[in-house]
This record gives sequence, C-alpha cells and structure tokens, in this order.
Amino acid sequence: MDISHSIRVATPKDQVFTLYADVASWPTWDSELVDAYLPAFVQGASGWLKPRQGPKAKIKLVAIEQDASFIVESALPLCRVRFGHALTEEDGQTRVTHWVSFSGALAPLFRSLIARGIARGLPDTLEGLKHACEAKAQVA
Repeated sequence: MDISHSIRVATPKDQVFTLYADVASWPTWDSELVDAYLPAFVQGASGWLKPRQGPKAKIKLVAIEQDASFIVESALPLCRVRFGHALTEEDGQTRVTHWVSFSGALAPLFRSLIARGIARGLPDTLEGLKHACEAKAQVA
C-alpha cells in the first residue's frame, strides 16, 4: 500500500457500502471525479472513471466483500494501480479507509508522477463520502 487515508463515519457499514455500490453517484461525493461507470457492482465488472484531471481510465472491480471492502484496478503501461476501500466497525461508527498501491515494472515512475496528487485528494474524497453517508442517514 503506497497511500492510505481513513475517516470515521457515523453510519453503519452497510449504508456506506450501499453508497459505494451506486457507482453513478461517486462524482457527487468524490470531488476528483467527473463521471464513473460500472455495469454492475460485482467482481469482474469492467467500466471507467473520468477524473477531473487526466484522461478517462478503464477500471475493473477485482475484489469485493459485501459491506466490508472492494478493490478497483486500473492498468497503465507496465503498471497496475489498485484503489482499495475498506470498512470496519469502530465504537458504533464505521472507519472508512481508502488506499492506493502501484505494482509492475513502471510502478516507480507512475508513483512519482501521480501518487502525490492522489494523496492530496484522498482526504477531500473521504470527507465527501462522510458527508453523503451522514446526510443520507439523517433523511432516512
């Protein structure tokens, strides 16, 4: 794991996971995204992300554990970037951790080119997720 950031959210894990499963809504709480698409939130599904900066990126949901975690992978030339999302219960709240790892022959190059920007964006992304989850819980 090259980059990691966590936040506590005052909603149960299943409610956070429900928001994750609504891929089309990701740009509403992740300020780094313009658009996102997966045909289904199931392991093996392929789609794409359009970040605010940079080209549209193909993604694949490579691992999923209901109400607990999922990993999305994107391929760059001779490099794989994994974006992990993990949920754990903690004192009646949910600890949400997002992490990013780089692997492959050109991982050091891509890490030096994009890791800093990803690391800068993670706190805002998690704050957006926290706000969306807690606002949705108040409405329910």
